[in-house]
Amino acid sequence: MWLPLLLVTLIIATSCSTTPGEKTKPDVIFVPTPHRVVREMLKLADVKKDDVVYDLGSGDGRVVIAAARDFGARGVGIELDERLVSASIENAQHANVAERTRFYRQDVFKADINEATVVTLFLLPEMNKMLTPKFLKELKPGTRIVSHLFEMGDWKPDMTLKAYHSTIHLWLVPADVNGDWDISVVNEEGTWQCAVTIQQDYQKLHARKNSRKIRFREMKLYGKEISMLIEDDSSGRASFITLEGLVRGDTMEGIAHMTGGSSTGKYSWMGVRISKK
Repeated sequence: MWLPLLLVTLIIATSCSTTPGEKTKPDVIFVPTPHRVVREMLKLADVKKDDVVYDLGSGDGRVVIAAARDFGARGVGIELDERLVSASIENAQHANVAERTRFYRQDVFKADINEATVVTLFLLPEMNKMLTPKFLKELKPGTRIVSHLFEMGDWKPDMTLKAYHSTIHLWLVPADVNGDWDISVVNEEGTWQCAVTIQQDYQKLHARKNSRKIRFREMKLYGKEISMLIEDDSSGRASFITLEGLVRGDTMEGIAHMTGGSSTGKYSWMGVRISKK
């Protein structure tokens, strides 16, 4: 029964408008995430010692401290309540992780988060939604975002798990692949080439232009990782090409698996963006 009560408490406790302006008071009261859920959030984000974990609305610092103490990562807490910032610093000292943690009194909408490899949240749904443009602009592709309880509007999570009667959601910040691409696969017979226009809706991809002979059957994007399944009937005999690789700005490259045609095997492939949409 605690969940409906928590939702009512969070909504009633809103102390100022949830618009991304310069704030002096928190938007919500501090409702701590249970320690056991904190651990599951960090496990879902696959936190490692080389990660930098930013907790937005960090409260008493428990997520940042757990990331440093239990996972060996560096942690940064962003919190608007000055008393909670002071308590977080003291808690980090008691946990012997002061050297790997930092806490700042800042508005989450104004904070510089581009260093983060993992971002954690326990904010109101509307705040999560308003933070989405900031995440897509400032975070590197592949950055993991984990939210306790609440989603982010029309950006659907890549994974959702139940944890101790609660819910946690995971997103991978998607690479920008919108636009016109030329794709080539180099094999022993020469170079196989095609063009495609990719339409992107967060991590969901659609091929807008398919020729009558070459069809993109499936496209997936997980952070920087991209995969495509292509059917090619141009030779009169159906062949299938599976592309798996990484996106790096205006290029993508990796390994192509070709089956069903005369060039069956494993080859290298590359995509070059000709124009953005």
